[in-house]
Amino acid sequence: MEPVNISICNQKGGIGKSTFTVLLASYLHYTLGHDVLVVDCDYPQYSIEDMRERDKELIECSPIFKKMFSDNLRMTKLAPYPLLTAKPEEAMQKVKEIIESGNEIDIVFFDL
Repeated sequence: MEPVNISICNQKGGIGKSTFTVLLASYLHYTLGHDVLVVDCDYPQYSIEDMRERDKELIECSPIFKKMFSDNLRMTKLAPYPLLTAKPEEAMQKVKEIIESGNEIDIVFFDL
């Protein structure tokens, strides 16, 4: 079955597109159990990738956050959803390659 594609976009910057994408993807993945893929097309800054990298650094340097992350993995039995960075014109082809390689994806979010 083909995944549902959802694009979050607006011409104005700084209105919360990336935040909304992360919140919606997180809710659908961690709470409802859907297999989601987030595609960060916010070239060149790639805001969501930057958020994820900051989260990783925080987890690595803080025993408290490391424990919280570990507890979350144990409770939900879900790894973090995959994140892909791509320029908008390359995004669909990269998503197609991921799906064709056997990954189960229910919903693809595009942060544009």
